[in-house]
Amino acid sequence: MTCASPQYLAQYGTPTIPTELLQHRCVNFIYPQTGREPKWKFEQDGKAIDLCVESYLRFDNSEVILEAVIQGAGVVQFPKFIAAKAIARGDLQPILQSYATQVGLPISVLYPQKRYLCAKVRVFVEFMTELMAALKRVDIVD
Repeated sequence: MTCASPQYLAQYGTPTIPTELLQHRCVNFIYPQTGREPKWKFEQDGKAIDLCVESYLRFDNSEVILEAVIQGAGVVQFPKFIAAKAIARGDLQPILQSYATQVGLPISVLYPQKRYLCAKVRVFVEFMTELMAALKRVDIVD
């Protein structure tokens, strides 16, 4: 989800379409392994839109990004589970919700390939599979 603090939006205005983000102060995650930033994902009429934003600030720590955006540093695109509490408190305001994509972050479970998995690994993989299926059906708002 894309969001910003109410203070930021009051000062700089609220974007109404994704391309307006190119005129805003965007705060982005940077992958420490590659130094690259993710493209921001949107959807319109069932069609995926990837947007490369010009980052005003970049960090490799989502907690630092969250605090910076709460303090008015700019606009961010975060997974819902990271932004949910700040939105519930009123520290962040969702924007561009009609362009929000329903595609989540990929989650992988890596383990050595064996013909027979030990019980602990098998149970964990089954648990994660069921958990991810359940989370797709509900909104997370802690």
